[in-house]
Amino acid sequence: MKIYTRKGDAGQTGLLGGERVPKHDVRVEAYGAVDELNAALGMAIAAGMEEMSNADRLRTVQGDLLTVGARLAAADPKKARRKGTIPELPGDRIAELEAWIDELEGGLPALDAFLLPGGAPAGAQLHVARTICRRAERKISQLLPAQPDLGDVILPYMNRLSDLLFVLARATNRASGAGDVEWRPVRRS
Repeated sequence: MKIYTRKGDAGQTGLLGGERVPKHDVRVEAYGAVDELNAALGMAIAAGMEEMSNADRLRTVQGDLLTVGARLAAADPKKARRKGTIPELPGDRIAELEAWIDELEGGLPALDAFLLPGGAPAGAQLHVARTICRRAERKISQLLPAQPDLGDVILPYMNRLSDLLFVLARATNRASGAGDVEWRPVRRS
């Protein structure tokens, strides 16, 4: 089987279920941002997370993101779920992300300043992933009027994930010895 199909050469792509839409359709933008986020997490793992206990948890998140992407790419999500074509994202995943955030925050100093993204390579990549996650969240929220059920699990999951990525970047930088880089603007009198 060849990887190229030539079906997208005219600026359209197929959703799961066969419907064709423009490549700039908000659904395509949304699942494209989720895919980009997944790749950014893979980069974070490759940049040094592998040695840390959080790599396995991030791989679970990567699987979740494939589920989210499939849900967003489905022309008829309810039909695809009934047929078993796409899995459900379990609602308890949000509580798992919150528990992970709480666990990580327990080992971090309190924040009293904004942070400049950076630090160790893995921490910096997690900051990049966080910003991609926020973009995906914005794109998904644009779909709410037509697909309000995205607000049940998918959108809260993405919101919590961006919080997790911020805290995980801080924890990764601390574990590497890089620490946080605080933004301290010069105030003029």
